[in-house]
Amino acid sequence: MTLVYTDSVPRPRIPLISRHNALVAALEIMDSEGLEALSIRRLAAALGVNGASLYHHFASKEEILAGTVEIALAEAHDGREPSGTWREWLPENARNLRRTLLAHPALLPVVAGLRMHDLGPRLLKAPAGRLLDEGVPVAVVVPLLDALAAFVISSSIHETVVETRDDQLAALAEQDPPLARALTDRGLGAGQIFDLVVTCILDAIESAVEQQRARWTPMNPRGRRRATG
Repeated sequence: MTLVYTDSVPRPRIPLISRHNALVAALEIMDSEGLEALSIRRLAAALGVNGASLYHHFASKEEILAGTVEIALAEAHDGREPSGTWREWLPENARNLRRTLLAHPALLPVVAGLRMHDLGPRLLKAPAGRLLDEGVPVAVVVPLLDALAAFVISSSIHETVVETRDDQLAALAEQDPPLARALTDRGLGAGQIFDLVVTCILDAIESAVEQQRARWTPMNPRGRRRATG
């Protein structure tokens, strides 16, 4: 939905609200009432202003939604500088992102719908320079971050669905006793499974790129690489 200025709704000369406060209010609406509850009118009412006041900061509802993701990501990373090696701080960033998405489940469809070339780095707040300084091959950086971000999003979506299904275990016990028992007596929790898969992703991406690099010979005198085999 795109906001359009009209003569009947004049744009205020001085912003009545800050962009940050508007985004915080939008996220609160989504948290308490769901994604569908958020509208320009609803947000303006929550802020105690008219819709025209939002024109200073946002061109559309989609821009507001993108901004709520920014607020959530800031919450996930909290301005802290990660410590340890990349094999330690990168999984921790993934855990922080997962925690934040589970705390704001209405954001999941928004994040899942993002289309940007730097999705992984933006969601995980993983500086490419630091990864390169720690010896991560340049060809690994983007595939690694994008794979992790995709898993965090899908894992968070799955976990919200599983929580709903758990509330129906009594009915499921009558319909499918083996499945009900398996769900009740699962050997690993969601957090444990998450950590295991993150480790597997790190290992697999690193290994796959190294194998790819091994298929190439050093540059020939003309500066071009030649594939072997």
